[in-house]
Amino acid sequence: RDAAREVFRRVMDAVDPALVDRAERALTAVPGVRGVGELRLRWIGHRLRAEVAVVVDGEATVREAHRVAVEAEHALLHAVPRLTAALVHADPEPVPGAADPHLALAHHAVG
Repeated sequence: RDAAREVFRRVMDAVDPALVDRAERALTAVPGVRGVGELRLRWIGHRLRAEVAVVVDGEATVREAHRVAVEAEHALLHAVPRLTAALVHADPEPVPGAADPHLALAHHAVG
């Protein structure tokens, strides 16, 4: 019965919430990561793939933001069993009163 439930969860892309928590803890431990935005883990066959947005210093150079994103990806690969790939997007830390940099995408949002 437990095996059947696990297969069903994987078919539905369900990931153990403990793995998501583990991924988030690994990300927040990376120097330069000031926050974790949307974090998704998905099963693809018997392997996991991650997509995440990390918040970085809004004044960081592109090179610095990229370095933080690569270190975040590396931390995820070590922290999450069966994770084979991660796409890490670096978002600048919000500035009070400034427009959301993702505003141009808002009309594509589902839900």
